Amino acid sequence: MQRPRSSFTWPRVLASFRHPGYRVFLPGQALALLGTWVQGTAQRWLVLELTGDPFYVGLLGAVAGLPLLFFSLAGGILADRIPKVSFLIAIQTLIMIQAIIFGVLIDYNLISLGAILGLALVLGIGMAFEVPARQSLVYDLVGKEDITNGIAMHSMAFNLARFGGPAIAGLLMQAGMMAECFYFKALSAIGIIWCLYYVKRRFPQFNRPLRQAAEASPLSDIRELASFIMEKRLLFLILLNIMGFGILLLPYSILLPSLGRDVLGLNAKYYGLMCAANGLGALIGAGFVAQFGHTGNRMKWWRLGAILFPLSLMGVAFSRSFWDACLLLLLSGFVMVICSTSAISLLQIHSSNELRGRIMGLFTTSFMGLFPFGSLIQGKLASAFGIRETLFGCALVALGLSLSLWGWGGNLLWSKKGHGSGCD
Repeated sequence: MQRPRSSFTWPRVLASFRHPGYRVFLPGQALALLGTWVQGTAQRWLVLELTGDPFYVGLLGAVAGLPLLFFSLAGGILADRIPKVSFLIAIQTLIMIQAIIFGVLIDYNLISLGAILGLALVLGIGMAFEVPARQSLVYDLVGKEDITNGIAMHSMAFNLARFGGPAIAGLLMQAGMMAECFYFKALSAIGIIWCLYYVKRRFPQFNRPLRQAAEASPLSDIRELASFIMEKRLLFLILLNIMGFGILLLPYSILLPSLGRDVLGLNAKYYGLMCAANGLGALIGAGFVAQFGHTGNRMKWWRLGAILFPLSLMGVAFSRSFWDACLLLLLSGFVMVICSTSAISLLQIHSSNELRGRIMGLFTTSFMGLFPFGSLIQGKLASAFGIRETLFGCALVALGLSLSLWGWGGNLLWSKKGHGSGCD
């Protein structure tokens, strides 16, 4: 697929901006992600205020994440079969509507735990279909040559939102403007819809499916994907590691409201700033990968992140003050992005064009789709044993899992021989 490029020479850190479709898409996506983090931060705090129990915050994470488990692979199949940009426009419209409903219910004092869980489920369904289509669209827009930089720049947008979103939510909540957190999300969805519509009109080649719906059944699509993954042992091991992280590490976010309020004695503003520190570290990590990711071995960055991410969360578990927590959450955000960005690059580079949407659907299922189980488990453990003990124990098990898989993978994960041409 021919990609139009700018004649201007972009610096290495902005290499993917050579592609005009990506230059339009990324700002809109950054705005949409900012809205998602504002909404996510607000709804977790809202549940804790309504119930006073971290179990229900974990239940919220489970409800929001279950669609990612059940529908992400279907989203990847659709991303390979139907016009991708039009598909994303439809999904963002659904997300915008749920955010408006959320805000109205809060404004009219009709919000309840059931309503929060129901709307979180709708958002989760939208994200389950949106994430694999969006991630595979990044490859379409920038191509193999700039995919690592494109993923890193997208990660920078994600983590800029992860840094700014909680801070904005914390300030809005502290000012008594809870409903505005959800209206902000609705406005951000309008922004990405406009950008996607521009890409659709200006660059129609990116809105054409790679295969026709009549070529194969969904079942044969899944069989083809399973066969490909089993043949590529490297991808199989990466996905296993990512599955473990999805259960054991990613749900740490549902413990942060209780860590902030009940353990460290923080109010909503400082809870938002604590989450923002985590996002700032992730933003710095994404910038690091954008600048240096092409110079090193992607396997090396993935292994480094897979060790330091759980170690940093073990430190967060026993932080004694707001500043301790912020510093360690900044570190955890940094190493998490190095790990996840390297994993996505490896998966995209080693997949074929016809399978890329499904590979990203499987990645989303592994990395985010198992979040509900981890949320329920960690919420229940936190209620029974405490926030610190739960966070430390889950991170310790995740570290052991990484080391065990690397021992099982042997030379494949440690030598350049198994990495393939795209990894160095």
